[in-house]
Amino acid sequence: MTVVFDSGIWISAIQFGGTPLEAVVEASGRNRFAVCDQIEEGNVRVLTRKFRWEAERVRADLAFYWQHALRVELQGTVAGVCRDPKDEPILECAERGKAKRIVTGDRDLLSLDTYCGIRIITAREYVERSSRLP
Repeated sequence: MTVVFDSGIWISAIQFGGTPLEAVVEASGRNRFAVCDQIEEGNVRVLTRKFRWEAERVRADLAFYWQHALRVELQGTVAGVCRDPKDEPILECAERGKAKRIVTGDRDLLSLDTYCGIRIITAREYVERSSRLP
């Protein structure tokens, strides 16, 4: 199954650990990540500006998890779907990557519940559901 984790989940996982990291580790063993330049750049921007990471370190940490990821090129075709237009690249990445899940803590995305048949869930929900799968 292909999944999209938004930048907030990646940043929380890398910077703080906890449930977001648990979800990332769980997904690494079971699923394939779909990622795009916008997710990568969001991670780099926040981790370098807010947490003072070196950009190379951010990219190296992401590369560890993304070594088998599906790189999706966005075309800006999703518009007017989400309350926050900045979240629409996540939706397009999931759609183009044929993802089954979007994992996020973003309330604007979570309020959608689904998009084009793609379930939108929290990291905690992802971990709890994954533990019930064979």
